[in-house]
Amino acid sequence: MIITVASGKGGVGKTTTTANLGVALSKIGKNVLIVDGDISMANLALIFGFEKKRPSLHEVLSEECEVGEAIYKHNSGVSVLPASLSIEGYKKSDLDIFPDAISEVADDYDYVLIDAPAGLNRDMAIHLAIADKVLIVLTPELFSIADGLKIKQSSEMAGTSIIGAILNRTGRDYGEMKIDEIEMIVQEKIICAIPEDGNIRNSTLKRRSVIEYDPNTPASKAYMELALKITGSYVSVNKIEEIYNENLTSKIKRFFSKFKR
Repeated sequence: MIITVASGKGGVGKTTTTANLGVALSKIGKNVLIVDGDISMANLALIFGFEKKRPSLHEVLSEECEVGEAIYKHNSGVSVLPASLSIEGYKKSDLDIFPDAISEVADDYDYVLIDAPAGLNRDMAIHLAIADKVLIVLTPELFSIADGLKIKQSSEMAGTSIIGAILNRTGRDYGEMKIDEIEMIVQEKIICAIPEDGNIRNSTLKRRSVIEYDPNTPASKAYMELALKITGSYVSVNKIEEIYNENLTSKIKRFFSKFKR
């Protein structure tokens, strides 16, 4: 399944969500490819320490290499198709090649997560059209929610269904909008709320996902809950905490296997 992770505006945590959701899916045994689809403002590779890897997606989009040559395995378990930080790489890239490049490798993975550029533009239209599903990232602020509604409408125009919306950085402000108010505006279900958590910033500085940095932090547990929801195996965050208190990898896989029976 190809999932485009989208937002109407920048700064809402879309890239962080893409990276951590990918790692969470990997932890429950899924084969995951994470793609930096924001070729003009690429930064996903920074989280995984792949910003200097060559070839990158830019070389794929300039037809200098095959897509498989630009995919790298990370020690967290995910595979990553990074984009270069180079302006020159961006200038020579042809995004029209992107759908064919992703389609060429998509069947090799259970999930392909595309970190799309923020906003509504031609690049976003391509990312929405190629996806099987769209995941919208919001913060509990009016501008983010209004822009998220535009992404929803654009997804519908592209004929791509929406998994739901992620409400990121919750709990910062006692006056923030409530989940039911947000759902009424965007007309989509909030499937997970990611709390404000300083460990996310700390983990990014360490070039790691928050799940690797501290699996017991509130954001890590929320991302694990999100991964289970997306795979159709929902459990509460309290159950995730119980699993973590036993043994991170083996117990999550054991618990997850019950849903396959």
